[in-house]
Amino acid sequence: MQQLIRTRQYNARQSSRTDAAMKPVRAMRRGVSSGAGLLILLACAVVPLRATAVNLGFLGNSPVSFFQKADVDLMMKNAHEVLDSAGVNAKQAWSNPKTGASGFAQVTGQFTIADGTLCKRLRVFNKAGGVEGVATYTVCKYSGRGWIINADAQPPPK
Repeated sequence: MQQLIRTRQYNARQSSRTDAAMKPVRAMRRGVSSGAGLLILLACAVVPLRATAVNLGFLGNSPVSFFQKADVDLMMKNAHEVLDSAGVNAKQAWSNPKTGASGFAQVTGQFTIADGTLCKRLRVFNKAGGVEGVATYTVCKYSGRGWIINADAQPPPK
């Protein structure tokens, strides 16, 4: 009986963390505004998502599954500051001493696509709950829409 109770408690904790990690994915499925698009990018920044991904339970073991709202806010502010920086290789760390969560965002390159839109390669590292994750994404800044993931964006041929 004790084992059954412990198993149910463990499953409840896992389910709670998975639910928290799935919120950005559910928003992605519904369609989101441009500001939320970058949130989804960074919240899932531990493992690159494919548009065809069906089983997204792996997010339950990502740093974001341990994030509090304040952690997400710090991460988002940090990412926007790095992306909006004029520096070609801008890098900035964030941390929340109250929760122990931390990370950094780093621009690893930038280019302009054919229509004149600025794109940057953004490397994001997050750490929370003893779990670390890193991923790199291409994001482009569209007029009136802000920074949006554009996995198809490529630098022009040289």
